[in-house]
Amino acid sequence: MDINSHVLLLFANAFLTTALSVVIVGVILLREYRPTIRRLKDEAAASSSADTTNHNKTSSDLRDLS
Repeated sequence: MDINSHVLLLFANAFLTTALSVVIVGVILLREYRPTIRRLKDEAAASSSADTTNHNKTSSDLRDLS
């Protein structure tokens, strides 16, 4: 089987270019959106702890009513 080395080099170049661009885009997106992701996680944690507190208050209020 005769493999053309130029075709193999072309496919290797295309693969490496794609992999490098994926890494670069991933780094850029993480740098740009990391503060937003942290803010949303903090808000979600705050709201879940507030929901738990409100749920506990509601449960204790229901016990007081009975």
